[in-house]
Amino acid sequence: MMEAVCSLAALWGLLMVSQLSPGPDVFFVFRTALAQGFRAGSAVGSGIAAGFFIQAVLVAWVGGWLMAQPWSQWVLYAAAAWLLYLAWKIFPRTQVRVEQDKLETCVRESLPVLFAQGFLCNILNPKCTLFICGLAIGPIEQFGSRFAWYAPAVVLVLTGAGWFGWVLWSALLQWSPVRGFYLRHTTAFDAAFSVLLAVFALWLAAAV
Repeated sequence: MMEAVCSLAALWGLLMVSQLSPGPDVFFVFRTALAQGFRAGSAVGSGIAAGFFIQAVLVAWVGGWLMAQPWSQWVLYAAAAWLLYLAWKIFPRTQVRVEQDKLETCVRESLPVLFAQGFLCNILNPKCTLFICGLAIGPIEQFGSRFAWYAPAVVLVLTGAGWFGWVLWSALLQWSPVRGFYLRHTTAFDAAFSVLLAVFALWLAAAV
């Protein structure tokens, strides 16, 4: 049983580290936390964690079967379309430089809207499904038949680590030197985030 518990701890650690790797979820949380503050970044991160929970549940009980289905290509197209929409929305139309004390008044999206956007960003990300498959299927096959609680525990650990990591990063990005640098170069940062999201979208579409 101790070996199974240790594997859950390892899954938590791997997921926390993986949040530093480039991807749509990372870019969306980082940009939102920098531009709109801790609560906004946490709302997006919570939406991503909700999507992650659903994907983890599917992976835990269905495995890689989902992405092997003929209709899975439409999931990739939907993901590409959503990322292109986010890229278009983030891309700056005019030169922007926002003062620190006026930043929060510029926020247009409500927290529920940001939560929904984070959820869609994650749930339409097939890379996330494949990533969870790579992390979870092996341990579930090894311990799931011996411990009935193991597969649900994997889902909770992965979801909890994801949510905790996004909230933590949203808090760390409020550090004055980091956020101040972003505010001084808002247009360049938003353009870079937008281009990176568009690149991921085109990569997904080309992979179909």
